[in-house]
Amino acid sequence: MEGIAQQVSVPKPNPKEVHDTVMSFGVSDLDAGLVADCLHVGKSTTWMNNDPVSDNINERLAGFLREHGYGFEITVTPVRMGKYIWDVKKHGSRQ
Repeated sequence: MEGIAQQVSVPKPNPKEVHDTVMSFGVSDLDAGLVADCLHVGKSTTWMNNDPVSDNINERLAGFLREHGYGFEITVTPVRMGKYIWDVKKHGSRQ
């Protein structure tokens, strides 16, 4: 008898859970809220601000997105004068 591979579906967290989890990664309330909104409504966006982030933020966000099956990529890039560019992209987006 052959084994049948089963895919386990992990439920996606609600926006409040996303917000709280992203904040636990060392992200400000504002940035966590924007990430939660993007994932909830399925939109891509980019913004810049000077709220500090943890050193390993990109890895932690990537792990969270992968774990919950989000079709998104989030990149936080430090730029001049203590600012960061946040880029939230839905896979397949040209934005």
